[in-house]
Amino acid sequence: MTGAGRSGTTWQTLERRAGLLRDIRAYFAAAGVLEVDTPLLRTTCASDPHIPETPVLGQGQSAYLQSSPEALLKALLAEFGRPVYQLGHVYRAAEVGRRHQPEFTMLEWYRPGWSMQALMDEVGTILRLAAPTQSTRIGSTDWSHCFEAATGIAATSGSDALYRRASALGHSTALLDQLDEGGLRDLLFSHCVQPTLGRSGPEFITGFLAGDAAFARLDPKRPGHALRFELYWQGVELANGGEELTDAQTWLDRADRDNMQRGACGASRIPRDEDWLWALRRGLPACSGVALGVDRLLMLAIGATSIQSVVPFAWRQT
Repeated sequence: MTGAGRSGTTWQTLERRAGLLRDIRAYFAAAGVLEVDTPLLRTTCASDPHIPETPVLGQGQSAYLQSSPEALLKALLAEFGRPVYQLGHVYRAAEVGRRHQPEFTMLEWYRPGWSMQALMDEVGTILRLAAPTQSTRIGSTDWSHCFEAATGIAATSGSDALYRRASALGHSTALLDQLDEGGLRDLLFSHCVQPTLGRSGPEFITGFLAGDAAFARLDPKRPGHALRFELYWQGVELANGGEELTDAQTWLDRADRDNMQRGACGASRIPRDEDWLWALRRGLPACSGVALGVDRLLMLAIGATSIQSVVPFAWRQT
């Protein structure tokens, strides 16, 4: 079988996909990282204002399909102190396209006691399970450097300069007036910077500003920056990780900030994740964690042009 049929993929691609999933599980089994299977239907979800939530009706109450198993993996990490991973489907509403699916396969794992660099090295190992010809070490670029090189303005520019640069791209004032400084910076990064990343091979981006820390901890050696990384290949984001935040109050402050941003752009507030908070209050060990998009990795490894060609019966734009 050489052509794609009703499923939208080929038998050879399905074999390659099955082989990658098998190799990932074999690697972690040999490395002593336990596979777990946490619920994907919960009464809360990620508060990140940039991740569209997927609400569904539960048992007489609101519930959400999860965009990541992060909270419950951290709860297991706090309870047992052992490395864990989850490999399975996650969900994000309103995302369909060549690189996006509302349901997709994510690999997420946590390593207690590991530095960000050690985890980045392991991400490279996982990447080479899909693309064995990749070099043994992946290049790394500072976020501020690539932002300035691609946009022509300083990474720490204020709202006015960011607004003018975004306006020059042709974005409407109606859109730009809704964005704060962080939102403008994210817009410029996605339109100007991201397409340039990883063109000659996979590339880590590090040195994110503190405002973009998400739930990574801040870098004690570099004030104003976070111990967080992203991995890009051919302009596609593959992974997002870093050294994890372990302070409960800081987590609460960031979650509250996320909800304020959600409210400002008309999105619903997300209920507090009590399992995640429990993990932090119990004592989440110093650790590093990362989430990696398996469908995107396979797509790039086999030279496909869209994620639909590696996901059987994928959603397609109408």
